[in-house]
Amino acid sequence: MNDMKLFKQLFFIAVGTIIVGFGTINFAVPAGLASGGVTGATLILFHQFGIATGLSNLLINIPLLLIYYRFSGKRVFLLTIYGIFALSASLSFFEFLGPLLPDLGDDIMLSAIGFGISSGIGFGLIIQKEGTTGGAIIVAKLLKDLYNVPITKSFLVFDAVVIIASLFMFVEPRDGIYSLIALYIAVMAMQKFQEGFIVGYKVMIFSDHYEKISEYIQTTLNRGVTLMHGTGGYSKTEKQVILTIIDRKQIMSLKKGVNEIDPNSFVSISHTYETLGEGFTFERNVKEN
Repeated sequence: MNDMKLFKQLFFIAVGTIIVGFGTINFAVPAGLASGGVTGATLILFHQFGIATGLSNLLINIPLLLIYYRFSGKRVFLLTIYGIFALSASLSFFEFLGPLLPDLGDDIMLSAIGFGISSGIGFGLIIQKEGTTGGAIIVAKLLKDLYNVPITKSFLVFDAVVIIASLFMFVEPRDGIYSLIALYIAVMAMQKFQEGFIVGYKVMIFSDHYEKISEYIQTTLNRGVTLMHGTGGYSKTEKQVILTIIDRKQIMSLKKGVNEIDPNSFVSISHTYETLGEGFTFERNVKEN
């Protein structure tokens, strides 16, 4: 089972680097967009000195790897080396093939969107599988492990610094703005991979008819219910608070059912991400583990 997990990690990290390499060569390079982190540095070296992006990506990451080795486990470190070589190979491969997409001309906004989406999906997939491709992700993961700084925030700051530096190297102010737009799109896509794509809704219901409402949720919506003890801050009245997690399709049914039982009830609904457990992803998790 561990061998299968490792195979999945290696496979999806490779897929992630392919997506990043494709986006960099087919969107960023033709449009003259800047990128952040080591990828951005490779673009600076490419435009300023003509150094191949795959080669420069490999060389820049060597000193960062030496630092990372001291703080990471052997498995994570080896996955990082794999990710760096995979990204370098992907960049070199797409650089060799040349642009595969039709010339977007002056539509730099479309290039920025394409670059942002491909980078976000690629890097998000890599991080989700506990891999890195070196560069800013190494520093971001270290800050996450040592100081609990969210990876996407560190990634955003580091990449923004490199993009701003690119303005003084090869990027026009207009292109720099579009590069920041691409960075924002990439960070939002990465954040989705961290939060999870299985969205549920956390519902808290305050009602004197909590027993009937609980029964309705369990029998009609087929969802579990937790009763929590609550005390009114002003009235000091003790109440039972209903807590349940539902999916998007059940929101209207829940609202209608609760309103029919107790029109005076108070209902709070909020998003919850990476919803795990029976009825959401419980069965799938059992099969994977």
